[in-house]
Amino acid sequence: MAAATPPLPPAPQAVDYAFLPLVSYAPETSVAIGGTVVLFDNGVVAKDAGPRQDDEISLSFTATWLRQFVAAVEALKYWKDGRYQLSGQTAAVRFPNRFWGVGNTTAEAAGDTYTQELLGLRLNFGVLVVERLYAGMSVSGGLYGVGDVKPGGTVATYLAGRKHAGHLLGGGPFLRRDTRDDFIFPRKGSLTYLNMLASRRFLSSDYDYEIYELDQRNYLALGQRTVLAFEGYARWAPGQYIPIDDLSLLGGAARLRGYFEGRYRDRGYLMSQLEVRVHVAWRASLAPFFAVGDVYRSLGAVTLAHLKAAGGLGLRVNLKKEREFNLRVDYAQSSTSSAIYINLGEAF
Repeated sequence: MAAATPPLPPAPQAVDYAFLPLVSYAPETSVAIGGTVVLFDNGVVAKDAGPRQDDEISLSFTATWLRQFVAAVEALKYWKDGRYQLSGQTAAVRFPNRFWGVGNTTAEAAGDTYTQELLGLRLNFGVLVVERLYAGMSVSGGLYGVGDVKPGGTVATYLAGRKHAGHLLGGGPFLRRDTRDDFIFPRKGSLTYLNMLASRRFLSSDYDYEIYELDQRNYLALGQRTVLAFEGYARWAPGQYIPIDDLSLLGGAARLRGYFEGRYRDRGYLMSQLEVRVHVAWRASLAPFFAVGDVYRSLGAVTLAHLKAAGGLGLRVNLKKEREFNLRVDYAQSSTSSAIYINLGEAF
């Protein structure tokens, strides 16, 4: 009698997901309640195969105590063994916010309120030029508006002679090189992103301006338990008809934590930050961080005279045993304010 054929081992799971109802906190939103679903390719990658190139799609919705609402879908797809890359983001936003004016010395007393209203879409298509370097084009468009403007306030002063609402349409080239070993929790490698986006009135946009961005991130594994992460970021947004929310913004949960996002705004923004992520026990890690930066009226106005600095300590708790997917709790202190951030994923 023939021996029974042993059952085949189960095939490795190629698609994984993370779903979490989220209660988060940041100074810009107060308490926020929402949910995020992330589907991503989690197939086995050979040890020497190079950085992961995972397809992913995420759907999220957030409502905050301050009556802010954000619904978003983001996706990333690779074809032909990574030769082609398509990413997209679409969002519907109604976001009461604050504005102190333009410049790096605006007074606290100048703070004014307004409501950002946006329905937007952005698509990026890239082609592999050389190893891990993609070149491509971005196209973005949507409807944008500024509501709840108080007559005579700081927002009304900025908007004098500018449209309170209109449609955006623009595009431009980008370069992206990504050698990170994991897009969720990188331990080694780097990300370089250079982008130019122009919105022009002759293209039927109601706004006329450009955005230039350079984002450089590097990750270094120091043994099995520690990761050193660095980011340098530069942004320049010249033009005469710049939406208030497309000015370069200092602060927030990702860059220069400790400052309210948008506490200082201008055309230019330079920032760098350093974070050390150290596993301490079980699924917990600690992450001290420090950042410096400032906003500027022009390239010729870049000085250290009003340089902003902030730092703090973060706690990370891994929520998914199979992959480093963290709950992040950061306490940050700047020279003028402090902040607590509770969210998913890393700051950068």
